[in-house]
Amino acid sequence: MIVKQKARRAKSKDRDGVYKRRGYWHFDYKDPQTGRWRGKTTGLKVYNEAKEFRRLFLESLEGNYDPSNDRMRFVAAADAYMQHREVSAAAGTLRLEKERLRAAKKLIARITGPDLKLKDIDLKILRMYQQKRIGDGVGARTVNMEGQLLRSILKYHSQWKLDGKYEPLPEPASEAGRTLTPEEEVRLIDLAKSRPEWAVAYHATMLENETGMRGVEVRNLQVRRIDLIAAEIRLQKSKTKGGVRTVPLNADALEAARSLLERGRKLGAAQPDHYVLPALTTVVGEDAKGTVVKIRRFDPTRPTKGWRTAWRKLTVEAGLKGLRGHDLRHNWITSHAEIGTPQSVLEAQAGHLSKRMSDHYKHISEKAARKASDELALVKAAQRNEARAKIEEKRLQSIAKFAQTMPEVAVRLELVQ
Repeated sequence: MIVKQKARRAKSKDRDGVYKRRGYWHFDYKDPQTGRWRGKTTGLKVYNEAKEFRRLFLESLEGNYDPSNDRMRFVAAADAYMQHREVSAAAGTLRLEKERLRAAKKLIARITGPDLKLKDIDLKILRMYQQKRIGDGVGARTVNMEGQLLRSILKYHSQWKLDGKYEPLPEPASEAGRTLTPEEEVRLIDLAKSRPEWAVAYHATMLENETGMRGVEVRNLQVRRIDLIAAEIRLQKSKTKGGVRTVPLNADALEAARSLLERGRKLGAAQPDHYVLPALTTVVGEDAKGTVVKIRRFDPTRPTKGWRTAWRKLTVEAGLKGLRGHDLRHNWITSHAEIGTPQSVLEAQAGHLSKRMSDHYKHISEKAARKASDELALVKAAQRNEARAKIEEKRLQSIAKFAQTMPEVAVRLELVQ
């Protein structure tokens, strides 16, 4: 009888695969990297939860998962990933990822504490992260990009095991930005022009609003790309390959480009490869007394990081708080779509448009075409009515003239009528 009970217990253990040690459920698994058997704790005391943990873990081994990294702290793993990105990503992408990572580190430390290990990052933590960020007023798109960064960190260390389980937040159906009324546009432009400290913001505003250029394209604009005689900018560096294009300059945009070139020359941007908007840098030097001091100067070999401070002050004072520089590009594209600019011309001048954005502006163009068609119908109707009136007038004049020359016929005609 005793032998049968032992056998039954052993069989039960073989079936569920978990066993208790020091109050916690453990299980054994075969390391796919080495082929050796290893023991792993679930960190759980509830039997059913431990079985589910074991099931998910074994499923993860079938994918790209390396158990040897699972005890690595998230902070250290994130720093190692960013070191890799410094040599594999563009400077702009790296800057954005560092900003996202700062927010992620701060919130994860608040949720789980500073010592979170990679093995403990599960679906519950990621969902909690999403909820907290949305609760802080962050947009769904930003939260999803941060989630993508977390996923990339885990994948880099072969620790991602949530394929098919993690779901990004639903984003708004349209990426379209804000448009300006003519009054808002005039208020923004006139105010930006009124203060010397907002000169860069003003000229950048004119270029974005009058040409549809992206802010990053304006920031990375080199001297040799501006042709004042031909009144055009030849872009060779953009967000996408589709952004490489020639941008025609109208009178306002041409004046803005000329002003930026003059400002750049005063700051040392005299060579063709120099940036029109040089970066403001800090270097260590010595003053006349030999004292080591920090010196602020412009470096034309590097582009500016932006004009965010001036832009925020400008938009707040103009009563347009929250307006983005990218909204000016949207404003330009929308204006063209509303006057019926052909879609092919619009996409060529705007650079690259995603399918969703192409469909959005195509819809605006179709509305403009419908409006133009209706307006043409009204004009045509008025013209036809006018033509009919003229024809009728000529007919009556002809009858009257005929009546004057032949009175007796006129009498008979009157009788007939």
